[in-house]
Amino acid sequence: MKNQYFGDVRDLFKYDLIQRVLQEITPLKRLSFIPMLTRNKLRREGNKRDFNGAEKAGRPGTKNKRLINFLNEKYKVDVDKRDFTEIKTYFKSEGIGVGIYKGHEYFNHETRGEYFENIPEDFLRNSLVFVDPDIGLEIKNSGEEHLLYQDVKNLYGRMDEDSILMIYQHFPQAQFRHEEYSPKGRSNDLRKFTRCLPIYISDNEIFFLFLAKNDELKNQLARIVSKYKRDYPKRITTGNAD
Repeated sequence: MKNQYFGDVRDLFKYDLIQRVLQEITPLKRLSFIPMLTRNKLRREGNKRDFNGAEKAGRPGTKNKRLINFLNEKYKVDVDKRDFTEIKTYFKSEGIGVGIYKGHEYFNHETRGEYFENIPEDFLRNSLVFVDPDIGLEIKNSGEEHLLYQDVKNLYGRMDEDSILMIYQHFPQAQFRHEEYSPKGRSNDLRKFTRCLPIYISDNEIFFLFLAKNDELKNQLARIVSKYKRDYPKRITTGNAD
C-alpha cells in the first residue's frame, strides 16, 4: 500500500468492509493492520476520488456517509502528506480498536521474513488480521509489492481460532487475466498452503480474501459477505474456492 492513495474510492470499499466485519462478528475485538507500506510513486496515476460518481455507480461503501466524509477530507491533504495511520481515528469514533504494525516503516522484500516473524502475538488473538500489500499475492517475479503464500501460511498458522485473516488484492491486469490470478485461482492456491477454504469478495477492481480456522466465524463471515453483496448488487461478486 502507499500513503498517496489514502482516502480514495478503493479505500472506501476496504474500510467499510472492515467496519462491517468487526461490528458484526463479536469474537473479533480489534483490527490488526499489517500494512506492507511502500514508498509513494512520483507518477500520480491510479488516483480515484470521485465519490459522487462512485455513488451513482453503486460502488461498495457509498452508503457509509460518515466514512465518505472522513476519507474525502483526508484526500484533500497534499499527496505527500497523506498518512494512512489516520484511519485509526475514524475507527476509534466507531468504537473499533486498531493496532497498526510498524506504522510508518517501509516494507522491505529482503527482510520480509523478519517483518512477519516479529508481528506481536496479541495482534493475532481475537482480531481481524488485515494484510495490505501494494498489489497482492505473489507472482512469478515477486517484490516488495507482493505477499508470498509462505507469508500467509506462517501468519495463518500463528493466529488463534478466534481470528480472521483478510488479504487485499488488486484485480489482475489484462496480461494476467487468466484462472491462476482470478479470485478463484488465488483462493485455490491459498487453500493448498493453509488447508482453509477462503471466502472472497470483489468489485472487479480489487478483491479481498478471508481465511478463518473457526467454522462458526467462517459461517458468520459468509453471511456478512452475502449481505454486503445485496447492498451493492451492481458491483459485488462473492464466492469461495469450490
